[in-house]
Amino acid sequence: MPQGSRKVPFSAKQKKIQLQQKRERKQLAHEGGGAPKSQPAAQVAPAQEEKRSLGDVIRINAEGDVGQRSSRVFRYCLQFRRETPQELEKRKRRAREPYTPLDESALEVSPEQFFLPGSALDMPKRPPWNRSMSKEALEAREAQYFREYLDKIESSFADRELSYFELNLETWRQLWRVLEMSEIVLLVADIRHPVVHFPPALYIHVTQELGKRLVLILNKIDLVPDILTAAWIKFFRERYPGLVVLPFASYAGMTAKGKRGKRQGRLRMASEACRGLLDACKDMVGDQVDLTSWRNKIEEELAEEAADDDDEDEPDALASAPTELVAPDTSFYEEERFKGGCLTLGFVGQPNVGKSSLLNALVGRKVVSVSRTPGHTKHFQTIFLTDNVRLCDCPGLVFPSLQPKALQVLTGCFPIAQLREPYSAIQYIAERLDLPGILKLQPLDGAGDTHKPWSAFDLCEAWAVERGYLTAKAGRPDAYRAANSLLRMALDGRTLCLAFRPQGYSQNKGSDLDSALLARLARIRGEPPAKGASSDSEQGDSGDEDEDSEEEEEEDHFQSNKFAALANDVE
Repeated sequence: MPQGSRKVPFSAKQKKIQLQQKRERKQLAHEGGGAPKSQPAAQVAPAQEEKRSLGDVIRINAEGDVGQRSSRVFRYCLQFRRETPQELEKRKRRAREPYTPLDESALEVSPEQFFLPGSALDMPKRPPWNRSMSKEALEAREAQYFREYLDKIESSFADRELSYFELNLETWRQLWRVLEMSEIVLLVADIRHPVVHFPPALYIHVTQELGKRLVLILNKIDLVPDILTAAWIKFFRERYPGLVVLPFASYAGMTAKGKRGKRQGRLRMASEACRGLLDACKDMVGDQVDLTSWRNKIEEELAEEAADDDDEDEPDALASAPTELVAPDTSFYEEERFKGGCLTLGFVGQPNVGKSSLLNALVGRKVVSVSRTPGHTKHFQTIFLTDNVRLCDCPGLVFPSLQPKALQVLTGCFPIAQLREPYSAIQYIAERLDLPGILKLQPLDGAGDTHKPWSAFDLCEAWAVERGYLTAKAGRPDAYRAANSLLRMALDGRTLCLAFRPQGYSQNKGSDLDSALLARLARIRGEPPAKGASSDSEQGDSGDEDEDSEEEEEEDHFQSNKFAALANDVE
């Protein structure tokens, strides 16, 4: 120690503030901005320590070693705003209070409930670019634009609870690149929550500003009755001019086995749905691209299915198709449509809607990994379906909206394993589905009686007793583990199926059914055409197969009650 100096006390609180400032400087440097001027830790006001801003983020599915190059560790992970302890505590207290079941109309939703087109919640777009700009200058402009975009959202909606949405600029760059390089954009949505997965700002940007065609893929149609799928198809076609709407079932013809719901049988091309997509693409591109090779591929698959009745996986059934692993270059892409007579289809959408599963179904074999964990696909990748048809898979991306965070958990936008407070999501689904009746729960300590209605926490404790989930030391019902199990069942959709409906569906269901469309939906699901609307409730199951996500507890002894929530739809 130099002479004439002495050690200065440095409290733990000051050290904590110093580390927070260091992380903020690294984050700004990673985004392309300069580091803020540091200030002595002792001069930081106590209120600053609890400052609530969009910059306080939680990283999902971060990859890499922290000890290595720190600027690239979190490059492609999902980033959401971190909730404060006060918010979590408030929701925990609410979960112990009785909830009020909602009527059937609560399942009828409209886009205006979740999105505000023309507001600060519109999607960020790549700022203007010209040839004189270098790559570094463009990235700096993008970083500055993105910070201003986040500041505008925070100032415009400071008093309203925002949803989780993507705070990682790198992920938005992936979307910009896919939109720029694709001639046709395919927006994939889960049929259970299509309005939640359809941001109007993206529709306006693709169709009006980029001048490209947008196709809405309603995936996982084997989870809901065909009449509900038909109602959503009619809704989107009437509401959004020029939008092509196609139903899809990624696991058509496959069945589930075991407690984890793994699919058995051969993963084949979804031939019927592929034929519909091919016809739609042919109408859009005309004679600019020769799609004969794609049609021949579908016909060959149909012939193979007719000749081969064996559903067992062959040794090469999951082998990779010709795949071009593209370096994650997200710089500006100068558009040249149908270059070399090649058609590029870009797959975009929010996490867990089944983009990767749909890609595998189009090819007819496994070419990309799938998982129920959000953020599993880290960067876009391209797969050649034929010599002149290219598929581009974009990572799942959560758009800004006013959705309740509990709903985002149920739709798979936030990983259940990293959820700090699961009970509000349980309450959201319990208000709309009869969980005690579906799961045959027995009340504990008077819960569920007329004098003491159910609460979300009571439901979790009752399910913990039903499944034998007990804490290690005290042997009490493990409500957190039970809530985790229920949320996984809701995400899977076979036992607990929370499916939204278009407005007016309850009054008009079945009144204007298109028999030809219903027959086609049955073929897409890989089943014989239904004799009537009442048979639509007896359908298979779908959902992304989780190959490398954390442990799952999916209850196979409730699988016969797939559509308890929608039973009234088909009566």
